[in-house]
Amino acid sequence: MAFLSINDKQVNIITQSLLVLSSAIVIYFIIGYTVKKIIIKQKILKLLIERRTREIQQKNEELEKNNLIKTRLISIISHDLISPLKYIHFTTKNLLENKAGLDQDTIDEMMTEVMNSSKELELISTNILNWIKYQNENRRLIKEEFDLHAIVNQIFSIFKGIAKQKDIELANEFNTGMILYQYMEPIKIVLYNLTLNALNFTEKGKITVSGGKTSKGILIKVEDEGIGMSNEQIANIMSEQFIVSSINVDKRKGNGLGYLIIKDLLKLVDAKFVIKSKKNKGTKVTILLPV
Repeated sequence: MAFLSINDKQVNIITQSLLVLSSAIVIYFIIGYTVKKIIIKQKILKLLIERRTREIQQKNEELEKNNLIKTRLISIISHDLISPLKYIHFTTKNLLENKAGLDQDTIDEMMTEVMNSSKELELISTNILNWIKYQNENRRLIKEEFDLHAIVNQIFSIFKGIAKQKDIELANEFNTGMILYQYMEPIKIVLYNLTLNALNFTEKGKITVSGGKTSKGILIKVEDEGIGMSNEQIANIMSEQFIVSSINVDKRKGNGLGYLIIKDLLKLVDAKFVIKSKKNKGTKVTILLPV
C-alpha cells in the first residue's frame, strides 16, 4: 500500500508539473500570438501613417504649386497685360481728343502702335492659356506623326507680319518630309515661343529654325541675330526658381512667360534644351527630343 501511495504522489507531482508546463506553453503561445498581433498592428499603423504622410505631402505640394501658379499669373498679368492695355487706352483717347490737331503721319504711327500692342496682348493671352492648360499633370497626351517642316511653316505664317515690319528673315531649314513621331501640340507651342522670343529680341537680321535626326534623338535649333543674353540671364532662365517677368532682358518683353512654358512642356515630353548666347551676338536654343 505504501508503494502505491508513493506512486500516487509521484503521479500527482508529474500531473501538476505537466499542468504547469502546459499552462506555461499555452501562456507562451498566447503572449507570442498577442505580441505578433501587436507587431502586425504596429506595422499596419506605420504603413497607414506613412501613406497619410505622403498624401499630406502631396496635397501640400499641390497647394504650393497652385500658389506658385497664382503668383506667376499675377506677375504675368501685372507686367504683360496691364501695360499694353494702358497704352492702347491712352493712345486711343489721345487720338479722339486731339485728332483735329494731328497730321496723318502721326495718326498712322499711333495706330500702328495700337495695332502692335493689341497683337502683343493676343500673343500673351495665347501663351497664358497654353501654360494654364498644361499645368494639369493628368492631361493625356497622345503621340502622333507630323512634319516638322510643315509645323515650322505654320508658326512662321503667324509671325510673318511682325517679321516683315522689323525686316527680319524667317528661315525654315528643316527638310520637307521631316516626319517626327512625338507629342505634336507641346512641341508646336515650344517652337511658337522660341520664335516669338527671337522676334522680340531681334531688331534686324535672320531667325533660323533647323535640325535633324541624330543617334541620340531629334535636334531642333532656333537661332537669331538679336541682342543676346548674359550668362546671368541664361542662369536665371535655367534655374528651378525662375523668376517670371517678361521685362528682364534690357527692359524688352517676351522672355519670362515664353521660357516658363518652354521649360514646362519640354519636361512633359522628356526633352532637354541648352541656351548659348552672347550679348549683341544673338542666341541659339538647342532642343534634344528623345526618339
